[in-house]
Amino acid sequence: MLSDAIRALRETFSPPFRQTMWLSLGLTVFILVLFGAGLQWALTAIPEFGPDLAGGWVDTILQFIARFLAVIVLIPLVHPVVTLVAGFFLETIAARVEAEDYPADPPGNDQPFLQSLVVALRFTLVLIVVNLLALPLYLLPFVNVALFWVINGYLIGREYFELVALRHVSTTEAELLRKRYRARIFLAGVVIALFTTVPVLNLFAPLFATALMVHTYKRLAAGSRI
Repeated sequence: MLSDAIRALRETFSPPFRQTMWLSLGLTVFILVLFGAGLQWALTAIPEFGPDLAGGWVDTILQFIARFLAVIVLIPLVHPVVTLVAGFFLETIAARVEAEDYPADPPGNDQPFLQSLVVALRFTLVLIVVNLLALPLYLLPFVNVALFWVINGYLIGREYFELVALRHVSTTEAELLRKRYRARIFLAGVVIALFTTVPVLNLFAPLFATALMVHTYKRLAAGSRI
């Protein structure tokens, strides 16, 4: 696992991946800016009570609480946004990793772009809903980080593994392989979730996650044939 993670990290910033890396980064930042602009617009729409109510202190307190909550909500949304971006580049990244590191293996079959986009949107929605439901627990010290890793590690591991596996096997085979190696796939998902909690690096998570899952799939698929 560690060797695969180091390998994926090295590939994420290697020259063959840089064009995709910058495109992924640009799109991620653009979507986050849109989210931020939307939250800012929502904040300006909050009605003001004016100085007649407690000398304006009510407005000050409400604005502070609203901005605090906006930050708390925006932070968990970074990861779903990064995951959404992965839907645009997963096939390209996976194909490049396979060609670079597994040239002797049969190449994977690219999924139709629209299908990949629908899957990415569905998974992003699941991440947003689950993380928003867990938001109260994210406010608890020490528990929040561990809970984030566990929840997102499971979701990421499951989804990314199946997306990569479907390039090579049927849906049924991919699901059977995932269930057989659920612990290993969960650990790979946790590693990716850890990566997403590192500022700046989390913006490159789509490349790292896809590369790591390609290596994970190849290793598990080879083990299942022994």
